[in-house]
Amino acid sequence: MNRAAPASLSLLLALAACATPVVAPPPVVRIAPPPPGLDRILGASVATVTALLGAASLDRTEGPARQLQFVRPPCVLDVFFYPGPNNGPLAVRTAAARRYDGSRIDPATCLTLLAPPVVPAATLTPAPRR
Repeated sequence: MNRAAPASLSLLLALAACATPVVAPPPVVRIAPPPPGLDRILGASVATVTALLGAASLDRTEGPARQLQFVRPPCVLDVFFYPGPNNGPLAVRTAAARRYDGSRIDPATCLTLLAPPVVPAATLTPAPRR
């Protein structure tokens, strides 16, 4: 019988007992970036959004998050609020939108349809007279 095999096995077992277990790092949770064009409401409070869009058709809370849904012609806009840093006040983090038939519509487009931007009167120029 080969004497080297049991010695090698003993050495391997001794080294394995001393090894530090490898622990995988926790998974990184990535939040999708908000759709472009939502600058008017990103970071806004619940009060600011309801002042802009009116009363929500649905107000739902799940854990620390809050969702306000605005069902208006021609689209449905879901606005999602999350606590700020250090469990600060709720602020808009992102939004999603769809048409009544369920088809997709860009959230920024839906927001613009529900609350068109206000153009200051000073920037308006009268049409030329003919």
